[in-house]
Amino acid sequence: MIRAGIDVGSTTVKGVLLDDSGNVLFKSYKRHEARQSERVLELLEKFEELAGGEFHLFMTGSGGADIAKALGVKFVQEVNAVSLAVETLHPDVNSVVELGGQDAKMIFWLESGGKRRKVTTMNDKCAGGTGATIDRIVNKLKLPLEVATSIEFDPDKVHPVAAKCGVFAETDINSLQKAGVPSDELLISLFNAIVVQNLAVLTRGYTLRPKVLLLGGPNTFFPALVGAWRYHLERMWQEKGIEFDSDSILLPKLSQFYAAFGAALYGSYEESPYKGKEGLVTFRAVYLKEMKRKTGERGLLKPGESLREFKERYAVKPFKPKTFKPGEKVRAFLGIDGGSTSTKAVLIDERGELIATAYTLSKGNPLADVKEIVGQLKESVEGQGATLEVLSVGVTGYAKEMLKETIGADVAVVETVAHTVSAQHFFSDIDVIVDVGGQDIKVMMLRNGEVKDFKLNTQCSAGNGYFLQSTAEKFGYRVEEFADVAFRAEFAPRFNFGCAVFLEQDIVNFQRLGWEPHEIMAGLAKVLPKNIWLYVVKEPNLRKLGRRFLLQGGTQKNLAAVKAQYDFIKERVPDAEVFVHPITGEAGAFGAAVLAMRNYTGSTRFVGVDRLLSMEFTVKSDETTRCHFCTNRCQRTFITVSTSSGERTYIIAPCEKGTALDLEGVKSVLGRLKQVEQENPNLQEYAAKRVFESFPVERVYQRKLFGLVPRTGVIEKRRSLKVGIPRVLNFYALAPFFRGYLEALGVEKFIFSDYTSEKLVREELRGGAIDPCFPSKVALAHVRNLLKKSPDVILFPKVATLKSLFKDAEGSHACPTVTATPISVKSVLTKEEDIFKEKGITFLDPLLHFDDEELLKWEMFEAFKELLNLTRKESDRAVDEGFKALDSYYRELRSLGEKILRKVEAEGRIAILVLGRPYHNDPGINHGITKELQKLGYPILTIDSLPLKEEFLKKVFKGQDPFKIRHVWKKAYSENSSRKVWAALYGANHPNLALLDLSSFRCGHDAPIYSVIEEIVEKTGTPYFTFHEIDENRPAGSIKIRVETIDYFLKERMAKEFGTLKEEVAV
Repeated sequence: MIRAGIDVGSTTVKGVLLDDSGNVLFKSYKRHEARQSERVLELLEKFEELAGGEFHLFMTGSGGADIAKALGVKFVQEVNAVSLAVETLHPDVNSVVELGGQDAKMIFWLESGGKRRKVTTMNDKCAGGTGATIDRIVNKLKLPLEVATSIEFDPDKVHPVAAKCGVFAETDINSLQKAGVPSDELLISLFNAIVVQNLAVLTRGYTLRPKVLLLGGPNTFFPALVGAWRYHLERMWQEKGIEFDSDSILLPKLSQFYAAFGAALYGSYEESPYKGKEGLVTFRAVYLKEMKRKTGERGLLKPGESLREFKERYAVKPFKPKTFKPGEKVRAFLGIDGGSTSTKAVLIDERGELIATAYTLSKGNPLADVKEIVGQLKESVEGQGATLEVLSVGVTGYAKEMLKETIGADVAVVETVAHTVSAQHFFSDIDVIVDVGGQDIKVMMLRNGEVKDFKLNTQCSAGNGYFLQSTAEKFGYRVEEFADVAFRAEFAPRFNFGCAVFLEQDIVNFQRLGWEPHEIMAGLAKVLPKNIWLYVVKEPNLRKLGRRFLLQGGTQKNLAAVKAQYDFIKERVPDAEVFVHPITGEAGAFGAAVLAMRNYTGSTRFVGVDRLLSMEFTVKSDETTRCHFCTNRCQRTFITVSTSSGERTYIIAPCEKGTALDLEGVKSVLGRLKQVEQENPNLQEYAAKRVFESFPVERVYQRKLFGLVPRTGVIEKRRSLKVGIPRVLNFYALAPFFRGYLEALGVEKFIFSDYTSEKLVREELRGGAIDPCFPSKVALAHVRNLLKKSPDVILFPKVATLKSLFKDAEGSHACPTVTATPISVKSVLTKEEDIFKEKGITFLDPLLHFDDEELLKWEMFEAFKELLNLTRKESDRAVDEGFKALDSYYRELRSLGEKILRKVEAEGRIAILVLGRPYHNDPGINHGITKELQKLGYPILTIDSLPLKEEFLKKVFKGQDPFKIRHVWKKAYSENSSRKVWAALYGANHPNLALLDLSSFRCGHDAPIYSVIEEIVEKTGTPYFTFHEIDENRPAGSIKIRVETIDYFLKERMAKEFGTLKEEVAV
């Protein structure tokens, strides 16, 4: 009997037809473009043509279950289908990695009691690290498929890219692309990140042992991805002592068909006769309409609404460039916005009126884009016989630094400021500016004409213009057609707001249920405002923000997006006025031009239009441009510009040192930075180092037992003992206690893991058992790092409670994820083999309660009594010494904090108070955000450095008991959450402090206090900025935007509040 298998995946439909012997008679691989059931019907017609109606049919894949039900045939879970195919064709394979459009899975065959058992792991809701991510990036890079599929992996061409989420990866790729990194290196970096991410998360503590089979479309079509798997797997096997050879990693023929092939093979064991395709035809015709009516929501137009009237009111009117007389001299200011997906430019005259606009989609090189659009602007003026004179140039957007240096721009301004200036030029009394661009969402809240707060998507570009564009293109439509297509939908599926990759998963589910592309596009338009207000801004109460809303950014050209936002705002603020910027796509460029006009002093650095257009340049980013001024060896981009006056090279680098060509240049850069840092101490950075150092304690060990028996051997053993401590989690608050305790008992040798870094994560974070918040997840890398340093013992306690600072707190619990992290780490490192036992290292993870000193003394004694041959008396006294060391640490920090506060008070300046958890002092966790602010001239304080002297407490708490917080935070049971709320109270009432709230992605304890802290600071008008959802990847572009925006607004505030001289707008 002929057997058929169909795999309905998230992006493709695969089918195979097998004869009685299992030979492939026919195979098909097609993208379904949201028409899953149509593609299946086409495939069934082909099967009928080849086999008649006499065959057995089995369905599999993420979209196969409903179709199987409609056809009356059996559905095979795809893991089982793949497993059967592998076990039949490759019985010697031990591991499988399959990457699909939005699915990723690993299958492990383990030997247990002489039998092989199968373990499977799969990605859950997120499609980061799968084919969907690759598709989006290849499309963005505009790489021809034949080029993308011919690139080979080269580890020397890897740049930092995050693949935890596809949109995070896209943001990193965008920043690298704007810096001039070649497309082949970007794709190699993406593949490297995908492999690292899947090894870190999807292995769940198991090891991919040879032979490893690579399956799925991405592995099949991209040799560089296979090369990345080979590179990382072979390195891992080498480290673990696992034997391998050149055949240990296999990419079989037809690897993309294994799920369909395995489904068909089920016909050897079960029957599933094909009954014809009528059931699927009926399913499509009858069921779908009723399902849509019941489960969907109304489309973009309500009954009685006129689409024509809405278009007349909100469609951006086509701009008509000004006309000029032949011979007329046109003096103008040029504004350029090098955005994430496009480059825009405008010319304005000396009165600030718009002369001309230009736009081009990014081709991967900002200089090439700028030459094109400036050429367009020149033609719009000089094509009429007039002469163009550019008086000054302003630049903004991702590429502003490169453009400032290469074309000689006079003003380089952060996007948020450029968009605010542009909005205020056209509209008065605007309360909220909503700017939705290609990858950025910026929301600025104004009061009395000044920006009082702003929100920016720091990690994720959910709901952005590029996502809508790429979805439309996936369905076969141009982005310009999006609105007309979406307005056709009577009903639309209800999307859950959130990450763009989660939305992609919803799209797959809705396709499977039969929703058509135009309906899905309408649903995506309707979810856009939810993503803006509930996901990025996290403010459902729009009324409190005002009633005049301005929509701008390129996405607002899409009237479906505008209609969805209009309805969302009007439902919550019925008397709201909603406007669309008249040059919405070029708003940032216009703001840059206005700022160039305001700062014009009669001269310009601009190279000139003709020199720009004749400018030739080369972009180089390879091993010869790599920086060697530190151990990171970061990749740099050299842009060599050739003009009539000669060549000049500009360097784009991740840090200041990289911008130097030689050691003398580095010394000069470091000298300037050192002076700034000395004048503006960063106590977060200081605390991260000082917390692991030694503080004076008394040696309390007993030299003689009962005053008679010498203990020389015991003491010497303690002195020679090497104690390893990972630099993670609550060690950033408690390390002085543990070190003081051990030093008091005679322990002298301490080994610490390296600080969190990209290198540490890349080399050590493989095979994690769970994927919690990054601070917890990275603990595994720290312990692995310690294992290489050969300590005798690794101390990683399960800290359940902390010592409370407050009189009225319900509790002082530590985060339960943090408490349980040592358990997770131990589980991973003992799952297949006990790494600690193999290396002769003791892993010590006692449960500790710091809120009960007597209980803590007992717990510490029980933990260390055998290891150190302790007496209870010694241990109890050592606990006292540990607390003494901890107190010394805190007193030192508060003394330094006091000096900073007194200094900024005297100088009329602002210091930044970081509201963070202890581990946010780790430079690899905070991503150097405070370091960047320090470089701009702001001292940095931490919660633990706030002075507790009465004069300060009286000043900020104004008659309130300074150690009671339940009047603002009643659920005060988590100590670090309570400390953040307390610090917000402290900082909100000090005129020289601005608050910076750091919170890690998935922090369940921080989420409930976001609104509490916002309410506290709103009452006093204190500057308050947030970096919520900090994660593993470092979104350098977004961080830079936020830091520069914070700097701009704080300088504005200092000028207003203290009369401090405000620096130029130009960066």
